[in-house]
Parts: sequence; structure tokens; C-alpha cells
Amino acid sequence: MAGLVAKSYCDAIFAIAQEDHKLDMYKEQLLFVDQTMKDADFYTVLGHPKISKKQKKEILEEVYKHDLDPVLLNFMKLLIDKGHFKAMHEIVKEYIRNYNEVNHIQVVYVKSAAALKEEEAKRLKKTLEEKLNKTIDMRLSVDEELIAGIRVKINDTLIDNSALSRLERMHREIVSK
Repeated sequence: MAGLVAKSYCDAIFAIAQEDHKLDMYKEQLLFVDQTMKDADFYTVLGHPKISKKQKKEILEEVYKHDLDPVLLNFMKLLIDKGHFKAMHEIVKEYIRNYNEVNHIQVVYVKSAAALKEEEAKRLKKTLEEKLNKTIDMRLSVDEELIAGIRVKINDTLIDNSALSRLERMHREIVSK
């Protein structure tokens, strides 16, 4: 149910952003809001049932009045009024998904046994952009358990060219014989 609520609200704010030519601005501002919501106390206050909706909206106004577009701030106040503010994080995630789709951006997660050199990362990104015909948003991380090589995750597809996976395949082949 929360996913449906988030999708509905996201679709509404995304349509407004498109109409007002503010997709980029809203993306940055929503990411800013999401980051500030990671403060558990702030999120708890905005979700607390004993704090009135009026007080919650005043808190939003005080915290964000200089940082957010008025339409986005009013959108957040609407979420308070409708009792759906707890879906804010999911709304932001859905907005980013929609933004990426409209702008042909593909998020790719790359794990490597050691940190990739800048040139290696650029080469990999260029190769992926050519193969996928999309702009790549590459998220790099290090996983020393891979021993050597990399793992690339694109949506539900995993390309595993790590020494660990090759060793595991060899082990399965030997055991199965």
C-alpha cells in the first residue's frame, strides 16, 4: 500500500516539475530533503501523532522555507495534511527513478576487489554507455572478498568477472564430477 501511495504522490509532483521545467531543481531539493530526513529525531517529530499537523507544517516551513521551491514545500505540507508524510523517502526514490527514465540515465553498481583507478572507471563507464545507449550513473564500491576483478549490477542483471566467482565455478565443476 505504501508503494502505491508513494507512486501516486510522486506522479503528481513529477508532473508539476515537468510542466514547470523544474525536474532538475526538484530532484536536487528532494535529495536534500531526503538527506535531512535521515536525522531520526526530525523524522520522528514529523511523524509523531501527538504533534498537531499545524505544528508539523510550521516546522517544515521554518526548516525549509529558504531551501525549497514554494510548490515543493506546499507539497510536503499536503503530505502532512493527508497523513502520508511517512512515505516521503519512497516518494523521493520514485522521483529519482522517473527522473532517470526520462533522462535516459542508468544506475550501475560496480564492486571491485580494489578501488578502480580513475582511468579504469572512465573506460568502464564509457563502455557501458556505448553498450546501453544511456548515460551511466556509476556507483563504485570495494569488496575485497572478490579477490580480483569486478561485479557489475544493472537492474536485475549481474555480470560477475571476479576471481571469487571463477573459483566458485571451478569448485562446483570439480564437486559435480
